[in-house]
Amino acid sequence: MTGLVKRVLRIASVAALGLYLVSIAWLGRLEKGGPAHADVQLEGGIPATLYLPEEGTERTAFLDTPPLGERPAAIVLMHGFASERNQMSTLARGLAGSGYAVLAIDVRGHGQNRTPFARSWARGDAFFPELAAAVDFLRASPHVDGSRLVVMGHSMGAGASLDYATRDSGIDGVVLISGGWTLHGPYRPPNALFIYASGDPERIRSRSNELAARIAGVPRLELSQTYGELANGTAVRVVELPGLDHATIAWSDATVREIVAWLDAIFGVERADGAPPSDPRWRPLLLAGIALPFLLLGLGQLVGRIAPARDERPAAGAATGLLGLVVALVLTTPLLATGTPGPILSVEVGDVVVTHFALCGVALLVVLARKRRAELLSLFRDPVPTLLGASLGVIAIYLLMHPVGSVLHRITLTPERTLVFALAALGILPFSAAFQLLLRRGRPRVATLYCVAGRVAVLGTLLLAVKVGLLGGVVLLMLPAFALIFVLLEVVAASIYAQSRNLAAISLIDAGWVALIVAAIMPIRI
Repeated sequence: MTGLVKRVLRIASVAALGLYLVSIAWLGRLEKGGPAHADVQLEGGIPATLYLPEEGTERTAFLDTPPLGERPAAIVLMHGFASERNQMSTLARGLAGSGYAVLAIDVRGHGQNRTPFARSWARGDAFFPELAAAVDFLRASPHVDGSRLVVMGHSMGAGASLDYATRDSGIDGVVLISGGWTLHGPYRPPNALFIYASGDPERIRSRSNELAARIAGVPRLELSQTYGELANGTAVRVVELPGLDHATIAWSDATVREIVAWLDAIFGVERADGAPPSDPRWRPLLLAGIALPFLLLGLGQLVGRIAPARDERPAAGAATGLLGLVVALVLTTPLLATGTPGPILSVEVGDVVVTHFALCGVALLVVLARKRRAELLSLFRDPVPTLLGASLGVIAIYLLMHPVGSVLHRITLTPERTLVFALAALGILPFSAAFQLLLRRGRPRVATLYCVAGRVAVLGTLLLAVKVGLLGGVVLLMLPAFALIFVLLEVVAASIYAQSRNLAAISLIDAGWVALIVAAIMPIRI
């Protein structure tokens, strides 16, 4: 890398840092503004956030209570699998800005809820205790009208909400966003609105239509047509939103508009003030996202200066290494077909993926120890400065990701998640080291191209394993997050490699970042 290029990168990184700091300061200001909201803890240690329609800070909005006749109707809002309540905050703010109180909760194993997650696919009422605690809280709250309640959820939360609506006859409606599976309870769910995205999986769309038709008592429903009567709680409606997928439907203004129209119809609200407000936090978040790649380039340069320089290895052998990586990925996948051999990790879905990486990595390192012993041993030279640079990189990445968690997904680690992070990083590290030794060879551009091909191979192998039934379909939930992280990882890795060719530092950051995503996002079982 020439001196001119390095100077340009430093200037771009400093400018990006300024843009990023301004963006997150703006984001923090907007986060504290908008509809009044405050964190609460429900019975059973369930973390939640209560949003009220009025403007104001949490210190002022919750001091006084409205008169009985002026209290807003309330909504319980539950997130989906591998999500948490912050990820539902755009929807919660839109509903609160439209005049409804919202109580968003973290269910067991998710977000800040430290109760272990338990697989309960055969039980429709698995999350009944959490939803019941939320409903009881609202019924007793002096800030809302506890006699006017709706239960709502996205994906897994939609399934739990529909089941709850069949077991509590005292709610006024239920909203199912990209989900809903069973009707096992004794009651007919009242005023049920099913919403799904055109990009949702077929099984979600077909099941929503099937359940809605069953509730309405008709063979088949037409989209966007209301069946039954809202006044007596028998209304059913199915809406498909175009241009959205399973994730983005929870952040869309179109979703808020459909739900607000349904709630208004249930509670007899006549609205003349136009569309619900959009979430302004996405604007600074977009600016922070623009700045992030340039920041990561600068971070890679800094880590590369701290980590000792290594000699450049010839590009010859990278193609063979890519083939070996694919073979190792394919051959180790069947070992997971009957379950993970690494349950000690105790993180849903992540245990399968991390174990797969660990098995593949160990197999590749054994081969490398026989074929390229000198290259493998070179990773362990000068461990202290290499570890120092890599640790700085992982800490910086954690700090850069933390602010965006207020909109997308909380990254903060609980004590249990910190343990999962450490174990996951140890499991992924052999794979990261083998990956770098095999593919990151030659000039930076060539090395990056081979590593990108290797990342595509990793994602492709996981996708193929799901398609042929060797891995569970829930593994697909991790692929978009992995794809995004792999892109950002390559930005950092390419910058470190251009500066120092230190593969050990790259391997440590690679393992740490992927482990952080696994530990922060996936449901934990400890």
